[in-house]
Amino acid sequence: MEEQVDTARDFANFRDVATASALLREGVVWRADAPMSASPPPGLATWPPSVVLDLRDPNERGAGHPLEFHTFVESIPVLADASPAQMQGRGDLADLYRLMLEGNGARGIVRVIEAVAAADGTVLVHCTAGKDRTGVSVALMLTLVGIDRAAVVADYVATAANMPGVLARMIAMFSGPDAASVPTYDAAKLPASALDAPARAIETVLDIWDATPGGAEGWFVTAGGDTAAVTRLRARILAD
Repeated sequence: MEEQVDTARDFANFRDVATASALLREGVVWRADAPMSASPPPGLATWPPSVVLDLRDPNERGAGHPLEFHTFVESIPVLADASPAQMQGRGDLADLYRLMLEGNGARGIVRVIEAVAAADGTVLVHCTAGKDRTGVSVALMLTLVGIDRAAVVADYVATAANMPGVLARMIAMFSGPDAASVPTYDAAKLPASALDAPARAIETVLDIWDATPGGAEGWFVTAGGDTAAVTRLRARILAD
C-alpha cells in the first residue's frame, strides 16, 4: 500500500545532502521542500536546524515561516521566476536554470553558499518543491567541494521520485485556508518539467560552470563570492 503524505505536516522531499556522496559529513546540510509546520520529519533525532535558508520569493511565502519562532530563518529569494505561480506556462526548465545563474539569481545562490559555510550548526535549505532553486544551490555546493558530476546529477534526479508528494503539498499550500496572501496557481498549467527533475536540466547548469574560467569556483567568485567561503564550505561539509 502506498504511503500517504500528510500535506499539513510531512515533508515530501527532505534529505540530508550527505546522501549524495560518502565524502560528505552527515547532519550539516539538509535540503527540502517548504515546511508547512514546525514539526520535524519522521525519525529525525535533531530538530530544528540551527539555520533555515528560505529561497522563495516573499510573495510566495505568505504570512511568516513556520520555524521563525524556533530558529534563525534567512530569506534569500533566488529567483521570482522559479516560483510555481511564475512557472505557469513557461517552457524549458533548463532555460529557467540559465536565468537563475544571472543577476539577482546568481547573487542569491552565492549567498546560500556563504550562509552554509558560515553557520555553526545544521542548515536547512528549501524553496517550495526543493527541486529548482534548492537543486541548483545544492549542485553548486557539491561541485565546489569536489563531488563528481555523476553524483551531483544523481542527487538532483533523486527528487523526481518525490514529486507526487511535493505536488500534493503545493496544492494544499497554495489553495488552503491560510493561503489568501499567496498567489494562487493552477497545477494543470505548470509545464511538465516543473513536475520532474530531468538530468539534462542540471547538466545544463554544470556545463555552464565547466565552461567558466576556473570552473564552478570561478563562477562563484565572478558572481560575488570569495575563495575563503569555499574553503570554509569544504571544511564544514567534507567528512574527515
